Amino acid sequence: MRQDVQDFRESKPGRRFQDRYRRRQQDERDHTAKRIFLIVLGAIIAVGSLVTAPLPGPGWATVFLGLMILAGELLPAARLLDWLEVRLRKLWRFIQYLWRSSVAGKAAVLAAAVTLAAAVFYTAYWLLF
Repeated sequence: MRQDVQDFRESKPGRRFQDRYRRRQQDERDHTAKRIFLIVLGAIIAVGSLVTAPLPGPGWATVFLGLMILAGELLPAARLLDWLEVRLRKLWRFIQYLWRSSVAGKAAVLAAAVTLAAAVFYTAYWLLF
């Protein structure tokens, strides 16, 4: 498992999940039953967490955990996560740039975060009540 984590970290962003998928497909110790189990488990975790994401708790983290499990077994899921990783890194760099640029940048980041949090809470309230 340590080797898997090390290999994952050493891969280039935008290729990590596809590289992991290819390594898992080359592993001859994995059996079809195990792969089916992991696909079902990943799907249950991802979809179940997606439904409960607006609620307090781990929410979105478990959605990505389920997708990561699926990415080890399904190439489209690996491609999706590689694509998403690149876009989230760009977004994070942009947010850091805004935050460091000025007080107005900090205010913009905080306003966007508060607006997003309010939208999530409103949606959760609307869905639950």
